[in-house]
Amino acid sequence: MSPRVLFVYNPVARGVPSLDRIRSAVSWLEGQGWEASLEATAASMHATELAREAARKEYEVVAACGGNGTLSEVANGLAGSPTALAVVPGGTANVWVKEVCIPRNPLAAARVIAEGERRQIDLGLASTEGRFAGGGSDRYFLLMAGVGLDGLVVGAVPKGLKRRLGALAYILYGLRGVLSYRAKAGHLLLDGQSLETDLYWMVVGNTRSYAGVVEITCQAAVDDGRLDLCLFRRQGPLRAVASGIRILARRHHRAADVLYRTVKSIEVRAPVLQVQMDGEYVGETPMTFRAVPGALHVIVPAGLQSPLFTGSPVE
Repeated sequence: MSPRVLFVYNPVARGVPSLDRIRSAVSWLEGQGWEASLEATAASMHATELAREAARKEYEVVAACGGNGTLSEVANGLAGSPTALAVVPGGTANVWVKEVCIPRNPLAAARVIAEGERRQIDLGLASTEGRFAGGGSDRYFLLMAGVGLDGLVVGAVPKGLKRRLGALAYILYGLRGVLSYRAKAGHLLLDGQSLETDLYWMVVGNTRSYAGVVEITCQAAVDDGRLDLCLFRRQGPLRAVASGIRILARRHHRAADVLYRTVKSIEVRAPVLQVQMDGEYVGETPMTFRAVPGALHVIVPAGLQSPLFTGSPVE
């Protein structure tokens, strides 16, 4: 029986390849003996439904054609199944693509699907007492969750502006946030241990790269069964400059006003801190984050050497 792949295409993602180029990639895979099909998303979370149905039908691969949001939605649909996630890059800043060296050309990305290797990785799982934006009280994240400043920034950027300006929109709103945002009192449980601390910005990372530019959770491994927490207690314009320099030098995790831990679970009990996951605003704390070991299969280039992975490819 021929292996099957479903391409989930987000037509409104910024920088997504043209439909003709996606179809060329589909045709190439069919020429390699694959049974390939293409579905366009029509609304928020539609990619999750399409991926979940493909997993139910035991497809070998679902390829996300879009940005971080599309990728995250597909990962949510595939979590816990043997169907693997692949990527045809697009979007504002496709972080996973940069971390695992997926080529941006759709035909080259299709070649990775056919000739790459399968890895089994962890996902983060966030749980809320209410409901997330888009529905549900539990949601997986592939890359990271941001609490505090960047949750506020991601929630504030209008979608239309994001499509027009891309990463520049986040920079503009981020600068405004740095000037006005203040740390709040936070109550955390780290693997059950209580911690009272000021919380300005916290990144809960399953992977390392932040926005495809810097590494905030710079020691994370995607298959170690844990999440990396990097918490900036206080900030402001001058501290932001100093932190930026430390981040570029990868020394921020040793700073006195930064808490860096590797944990299995993080419970944020402090109320009304904005949260984003994989670049999408999802709601407010209180919220719990935990690692789900081996929850997702992914396709990456054959022979990939990356500090993100500690294990070997899946046969």
